[in-house]
Amino acid sequence: MINKKNLWFVTLFSIILVLSIFYVGMSEDDVKNLIENKEVNTEDTSLVVKESTELVALRVQSDEEVMADLEKYQNILLSEAAKPEEKSEAYTALLNINNNKGVEQELEKIIKKEFKYDSFVKINSGNVTVVVDNNGEHNYEIANKIIRRIQKEFDKEMYITVKFS
Repeated sequence: MINKKNLWFVTLFSIILVLSIFYVGMSEDDVKNLIENKEVNTEDTSLVVKESTELVALRVQSDEEVMADLEKYQNILLSEAAKPEEKSEAYTALLNINNNKGVEQELEKIIKKEFKYDSFVKINSGNVTVVVDNNGEHNYEIANKIIRRIQKEFDKEMYITVKFS
């Protein structure tokens, strides 16, 4: 049975996940303005896109998949007909989704800091897919360096793929 405590946990977890995705999507300038000014200027509606459209499309697709999975697992947790084993698996899956999102974001920051490339990272069980935006220039040396650097972040050996857009 789901009780009020579990319902509150699932609700707050969902809110935190949505807010973290929103925060990650904001640029540093927007965050600084939001913190300093307490008011957001809504008159300036210009849009500047710094990343490639492929990376943005991959992020949107990934976010949609994550939200669909979250909804599916939350429905299992809130279902009175679900068995305790199913609820336990759904809870574990929710934790894995949250952990993977954090690791993906950290790996993107590492690639940006060390290699000066915008990237998209997707973790799916033992597979890590990295899409690097470098204007179509395919460089095996850079790909190997990225693979070695990403592998350092994991305790077990991962299957890492680097693609260039």
